[in-house]
Amino acid sequence: MTFASDYQEFLRPGTDRAAFIQNYLKARGVETAVIGVEGKRHIYVKLPRSGYDATFRVKTIISHYDIVPNSPGANDNSSSVFCLMEFAVRLSKFRGVHNCRIFFTDGEELGSGGVSEQGAFSLAAVMQKCGIRDEDIYVFDCVGRGTVPLLGLNIPPSKAPASFVKKFNALNQGVKAIFSSLGLNWVNLPMPYSDNAGFLANGFPAVAITMLPQDEANAYMMALRQDSDLLRYVQNKDVPDEKIERLHACLPLTWRLMHTDGDNFSSLTPQSFDIAARILDAIALRKIF
Repeated sequence: MTFASDYQEFLRPGTDRAAFIQNYLKARGVETAVIGVEGKRHIYVKLPRSGYDATFRVKTIISHYDIVPNSPGANDNSSSVFCLMEFAVRLSKFRGVHNCRIFFTDGEELGSGGVSEQGAFSLAAVMQKCGIRDEDIYVFDCVGRGTVPLLGLNIPPSKAPASFVKKFNALNQGVKAIFSSLGLNWVNLPMPYSDNAGFLANGFPAVAITMLPQDEANAYMMALRQDSDLLRYVQNKDVPDEKIERLHACLPLTWRLMHTDGDNFSSLTPQSFDIAARILDAIALRKIF
């Protein structure tokens, strides 16, 4: 099958998306395991042990594979799933140390009712109980439209210890350095929380990376400067009811397509996938003590 036909099969209503990911990777020589947590099926990628060195921090890279009902979910978040599947295949053949852990998470779209509902929240809690604490989390969400990488502008949780703040800031600076080293025109702006929220709530340094078309990124940046309520709206905080419709119209079109039938295969831009692949490969090469 071609990339397009594989992708459209993944988007087809009724597709068992977890099984699709496992079968897609197995056909390319990559084994996986399903980790069941509180009714969610998270998929863990089994990579060769030769790719790990305890000298360096582990980098956990995540994309959620669940979608909302009645939306194809081509960008949100099938785009990141396909990028991470291809990344997993590359890592399985990589001769060297990458220290990357990959999860495809379930239940991200349930987080609208609160971060504790996210599948990532309970997964992060289990990782904590297993003694997995000292690693960085990179969340990829909606990377299938545009050429401008957006690093979510977030702050550490309130009352976070200084050690956490140091690691969180280092992670953010590291992502910015990667974008710059690749010669990308990137932005650091507020974005809706993704699985990073669940990991942050459990004490993991976590960032979210998405993509936007240049014109949408420019317009969004200007809208944030013109109305402070837009930031509150993006962060799911209370705003005046009479402003909700206007604030929603200020969001990038890419985000307004999410959770609608407009989030379809034809809305994607092929160059976005090449940029995301370059970012992922650069993360794999980044060594962090």
